[in-house]
Amino acid sequence: MLSLNKTIRDPVHGDIKIDGMFLELIEAPEIQRLYNIKQLGFANLVFPGAHHTRLEHSLGAFYISSKAAEKLDLDEKQSKIISCASMLHDIGHGPFSHTLESILRETLNVDHVDLTEKLIYGENSIFEPEEKQFIGSASVVDLLEKYEINKSELVDIIRGKKKKDVYLSQLLNSSIDVDQLDYLVRDSYYTGVAYGMIDTERFLQTLTIDNGKLAVKKKGIGVVENILMARTLMYSSVYFHKTVRIAEIMLSKAIELIDKKEPFEFFKMTDVELINKLKEKGKFQNEIATRLKYRRLFKQVYSEQDINLNNDEKKILKKLENNVLRRKKEEEIEEKLKIPRGHVIIDIPYKEIHQAEPRIDNTDIVIIDNDKRELLDKYTPIAKAIRLRHIPDWTIMIVSDEKYRDILSEKSREILFS
Repeated sequence: MLSLNKTIRDPVHGDIKIDGMFLELIEAPEIQRLYNIKQLGFANLVFPGAHHTRLEHSLGAFYISSKAAEKLDLDEKQSKIISCASMLHDIGHGPFSHTLESILRETLNVDHVDLTEKLIYGENSIFEPEEKQFIGSASVVDLLEKYEINKSELVDIIRGKKKKDVYLSQLLNSSIDVDQLDYLVRDSYYTGVAYGMIDTERFLQTLTIDNGKLAVKKKGIGVVENILMARTLMYSSVYFHKTVRIAEIMLSKAIELIDKKEPFEFFKMTDVELINKLKEKGKFQNEIATRLKYRRLFKQVYSEQDINLNNDEKKILKKLENNVLRRKKEEEIEEKLKIPRGHVIIDIPYKEIHQAEPRIDNTDIVIIDNDKRELLDKYTPIAKAIRLRHIPDWTIMIVSDEKYRDILSEKSREILFS
């Protein structure tokens, strides 16, 4: 007889009990694939414990959303769909999570949320043609149909665009959602960085629904401050750590330089599959894959903060946020300094970081104080301070093989702003 429930031991949340539809859903290949995609991309190159996966995070988001639904006294239908959305919200992620999002946007005009939507509607598949015969278990699409889950409502919740019962969208996509609550606590645990210590239970106790939207009782201001500070510090210390970022842009450059005539659906792959496939794509791609394997990374040869740039230089950098113009400038530097193709990489991360995490400086949280309703800014200066904080530490960074460090340190700024 098949078990009607399962208990998964999670190092962050303890026992996570799964039953009913979710017991079947977690076995769906779209979710099982997430076992093979690291939550933090290349962060393990700096924080050796950071080998946790997107599946672990999806389970954690599912768990917190289930507890939130209970605290908010949601009905069975609402509890089921928010739990379902939390479990499925990341199934569109490609290898190394957010690392290749900018290439996805440029080449296919989609991001991982778009791919998640396509998987939910059955418009896309994660399978290679020869793989499906070995899978057996029902897909996400099959299970959503079996349990009569409204796919349109599910997608609206994941995208944060639900017009009715807005609080359901906000539980998964807002300044204070279950997605962030789990990844901040989980990433802090696995990296060993203490910034993500959050009293999740206390936060859930202060969460409420007011006029159809999420709000926080005044007594929860302290834990909200904790969440916002954790998010900011984790971005500056972990997610956009200089060495982690260098590994990410090296991989992106290797994929950028693959012959466009050759189809390469990297977004369907897992981490290991991508690195192995990359070795077959050319000499430069093989070099980068090998460097990543043995942690022989490019080095920072030039960087600058916004405060040290004049207005003309800021305008030039703004133009270089365009990938086509950035690549032309990289090629110009390589040509003038006789550096091999692909060995000069310019990173101007502001636009990309806000595309990958649009919530990063979002602090529009409603506080309930007896009969008054005010935004968080009214009660604490932390919200404003977070919006003003610059992440990461550089406005522009150039990286290259260490043997080109001297010439690039001397000449790159001149060529960059010419």
